[in-house]
Amino acid sequence: MDKIYIIRVTLFFFLLTTHISYAWEAECVKHLNFYKTPYFQKKIYDTNPYKLIKDSTLIKFRSKIENKKLIQDFNQLLETLKEHPSQFEFIDKLSFENLINTQRDKLKDSMTVTEFYRVVSPIVASLGCLHTRIVDGRFFRTPPKYWLPLIVWFKDQKMYAINNCVESTEMNIGSEILEINGISSREIYKSLTSSISADALNSKFYRGDLNVNFLYYYHSYYGFDSEYRIKFKPYNSEKKITTTFFVNKPAPDYKVEINNKPRLNLEVIKEKEIAVIRIKNFNYYPRGKQNIDFFKKKLDDYILKMEQDSIKKIAFDLRGNRGGNPECTQYILSYITSKKINFYENNELNKRRNRPTVVEPKTNNISKKKIYFMIDGRCASATTQMLAVVKHNKLATLLGEETGGTYSTHPGRRAPVLKNTGLGLQIGTKRESVSVPRLPLNLGIVPNRPIELKVEHLMKQNDPILEYIINERGK
Repeated sequence: MDKIYIIRVTLFFFLLTTHISYAWEAECVKHLNFYKTPYFQKKIYDTNPYKLIKDSTLIKFRSKIENKKLIQDFNQLLETLKEHPSQFEFIDKLSFENLINTQRDKLKDSMTVTEFYRVVSPIVASLGCLHTRIVDGRFFRTPPKYWLPLIVWFKDQKMYAINNCVESTEMNIGSEILEINGISSREIYKSLTSSISADALNSKFYRGDLNVNFLYYYHSYYGFDSEYRIKFKPYNSEKKITTTFFVNKPAPDYKVEINNKPRLNLEVIKEKEIAVIRIKNFNYYPRGKQNIDFFKKKLDDYILKMEQDSIKKIAFDLRGNRGGNPECTQYILSYITSKKINFYENNELNKRRNRPTVVEPKTNNISKKKIYFMIDGRCASATTQMLAVVKHNKLATLLGEETGGTYSTHPGRRAPVLKNTGLGLQIGTKRESVSVPRLPLNLGIVPNRPIELKVEHLMKQNDPILEYIINERGK
């Protein structure tokens, strides 16, 4: 008789005699079935393969909400979306109604919050508005031990590992991830991008945001599991390997380095007479004006130091910066221009908001230095509005990839959370545009010099944009 079958039967009766719940028995049988699959024939790495834990956190994530309450949240969501001033700019009304009917038909029974998120997030994303989005805040309250132990990078819808957190010596940096829990990386990319809100449905933003927030989008869409089976090909190899990570002890702090990166810092390369100002985001306003003053004071200090060090080239690294407070971006413009420039469009909306439509140059502006902006697909909102003004007025050279945002956007406000599922909701408000010639709304800001980032650059920790700045002749 098959040994695995004997083990399975013995374990089954043991569970019955010790009065362990049916749900837990099913989980154990699931693991035994797994060991009979082809995955078991391949080399498996994990933290503790035979220690199965009944986990209250996972049980909570798998609890279901009755159909009647889900329909209430579905209708609440649709009513909120009606508040968007340009609801049918990127999807026509008939297509939107067909999408609603298709997704509503999926509400046949009770569902988990995650299952409901999969139903409604494509509806929200279809409006093509970065600031109209749905958020599952539970991810941010879930300990990292439950997270998929990967930091990934997408290129041409392929997924690559840029860390080595799974206990697998073969999964080197640059490994191509083929599947996660039996779902192909291409299907994962397609599913996640359907849930991401992006201005004008810009695919550049989808990829850019996934390269930063993959774990959030993955767990919001697919939930959390007790195990993660990852099929991959090591870098420069056609060998396919499956490795398994079981959630049974705290995961390594593999996101600490990323999360702890300062939002604003200066790097001076004295021997090259280059300074790089890295700005992670422009969100300096949650606690009032004092934080805006902090940003301005820091920038003042950086400019002074660059003058003292006789810096000739200045690069603003905005890669991954998806926006924030435009008062920060206008302050940057005041340093890099030598003349008055138009910023916001001169319209009634901006007059009512008492927003300045003109940026005045600082007396100690740095317009005579060689100035660059390093950009990528995640740049959006206030960041890309500034970049549009920079490019139109020829204030600097834009290097990198086309941005995910454009010159125009709808700033958002919080809407009431969905009553029964607790999903957060934000809705875009009045359109806000900067004073540049009208550009296509479905395109981002195109760099003066496109520079592609490849997986080999990440592996070798090379920065092709910085290398270009260092090697370019001129001021």
